[in-house]
Amino acid sequence: MRLSPQLRFDPDKLILVDATTDLTIELTFAEARILEALQAGSGQVVSKSALMEAGWPGRVVGDSSLQNALSTLRKKLAPYPDIELKTVPRRGYILHLPDSQTQAKRLPLKPLLAALVLLILALLVGVLMWLDTSPRARYNEQALPGRVSGVEGPVWVLTEPQSAPVDANTLANRVARQLLPESGWMPPFDRMQGMALLTDQGDSLVICPGYADGQCPGQSLISIFGRPDNGGQQRLSEFLATKIRMEEKTYNSLKFDELGDDTGGMVEQLYFGDAYFKLDQNQRLARADLRISAVPLESHSGLFYFAVCVTDEDCHTTPVKYRVRGRYIETEERWGERRVVRYTVSPTSVELSSPNRLSAMAEQLYRRFRKSELSRDELVFYRLYLDERTAIWLLPLEKPTLVWTQRRTLHL
Repeated sequence: MRLSPQLRFDPDKLILVDATTDLTIELTFAEARILEALQAGSGQVVSKSALMEAGWPGRVVGDSSLQNALSTLRKKLAPYPDIELKTVPRRGYILHLPDSQTQAKRLPLKPLLAALVLLILALLVGVLMWLDTSPRARYNEQALPGRVSGVEGPVWVLTEPQSAPVDANTLANRVARQLLPESGWMPPFDRMQGMALLTDQGDSLVICPGYADGQCPGQSLISIFGRPDNGGQQRLSEFLATKIRMEEKTYNSLKFDELGDDTGGMVEQLYFGDAYFKLDQNQRLARADLRISAVPLESHSGLFYFAVCVTDEDCHTTPVKYRVRGRYIETEERWGERRVVRYTVSPTSVELSSPNRLSAMAEQLYRRFRKSELSRDELVFYRLYLDERTAIWLLPLEKPTLVWTQRRTLHL
């Protein structure tokens, strides 16, 4: 829908699009729903309670949440002076849009003014991206040859836009800081496909053993995270043995095949797997047994469930259980040639257990979960890869973390 001759609003994709420059401005779920409610008001005052219900359906939030969303929305609309979001004291808010006659008569911006608007908008977007601490799903991708303990295979390498491209030697060194090369020992697989997210915050590496013909069999998947400078420095043989032992007890995996044929009812897409964390060689290996569930109810939206149980290799950490339920909006992004599906989740409930003991790594994850429990902020999940049996996800944990999961479809 058009807000003005220059600005288009797409509430489903959660974006504003400048018709003159084709610049896209991202909105949060709350900002998009608030703007949609104000636009639907057709120049009438919309109450504070109506906007809070639109922005956070079924949730109880404070006035500060609405004020922050409106403040950010005003900043994003600031380059378009013909669109005014005004406060009506003790009544609510009103959105003034240019009427149709004014829009028809309006002439295009002069080149100098258009350039000035573009510059201001670019600076605004840059500031907002800098302030946003959620994982940014904007990465450059390269395909490089990889090697893990003597097994060779291609690796999709993701790096931050401001980082220089990496070469095969750099990738090999970063991988070796997580999984040490071993001479005289061969892994129980002879081919692989990997994906690596290399950032200043940490390196996240996922591997599918036995990958062939564009499909991952989904067995013995490896997902590991460590510091970029020294990492966990684990031998793959020892890591696989520890992984088998720790996964003898599961919290979120499914042990049965897909449930029957389509019954005409709801369809649940389930993803489950394990992510391992060892920031450096002196820390305990921590395991996050996780499950993701998406139930479409309408086009590009539905119910979302995320569950994690964190333990460590020698049972020092009391299991930390974290569960989020909410509603999601699904949008699609393009990262170069890769099609990425974004799930913006508005939590309706967050549950977190209170552990008695925590290892250093589990403590970092617990802090992230605790912030989510207290703030109920939106969570953003990215699905980067999908085949018949598996998927790769980018998770909103303490650091941007990849996990290669198995998947199932349940017809309910």
